[in-house]
Amino acid sequence: MRWEFGLHGRLLIRREQLNLGLGLRILYASDLHLRVGQGHLLGQELVLAARAQRPDAILLGGDLVDSQQALPHLENLVSELESIAPVGAVSGNHDVLAGRDAVRASLRKAGGRWLESESMTIGDLTVAGSLEARPSRGLWILCAHYPTVFPQARKAGAKAVLAGHLHGWQIVLGQWGEYLLPGALLSRWNGLRFERDGCTLLVSRGMTDLFPLRCNCPREILDVRL
Repeated sequence: MRWEFGLHGRLLIRREQLNLGLGLRILYASDLHLRVGQGHLLGQELVLAARAQRPDAILLGGDLVDSQQALPHLENLVSELESIAPVGAVSGNHDVLAGRDAVRASLRKAGGRWLESESMTIGDLTVAGSLEARPSRGLWILCAHYPTVFPQARKAGAKAVLAGHLHGWQIVLGQWGEYLLPGALLSRWNGLRFERDGCTLLVSRGMTDLFPLRCNCPREILDVRL
């Protein structure tokens, strides 16, 4: 077993292929949990990864900050990422606690797009951050925080869902098919990749956590080829 605490473990770049024939590359990072004391370090990890991978877009999948005091870290991070590729983001439960409107304002101030209310176009692909913001036609994917939106997104015509929010299940003792155990015993979509009816769910293990103890569950961001 490999135990990790805090930011000591190496940040993994997990590569995923969706085979949509678009020639696009998206970097998806969820669960940043930026906070005073480690916000700058986490931000630099992501910026360095983005510079190395050179994506066409960077998506942030919620739980961006743990408090309003970390909003300057978010603004600096998004500003740096915007110099590399367009940035879109959605909120998570921790962002609601920190003040969802304040998080949205900070993101937009730095040049990012709030995908819950406005979609993002990358070539022939549309990225939505909510089912309400999805396009009426064309190829689209959903940038989400909660994996539980997968069935609804699939029925709505999404080709893929990118999600995070593993909360509490960073202790992995085994795997059964698609599922990571024991988390999948209580969380339906606890795994890395699920394929259903032509739609793919990719679940990120996140960049860090509120209580950052992990076992066999490396910190990661997704490098998704489309």
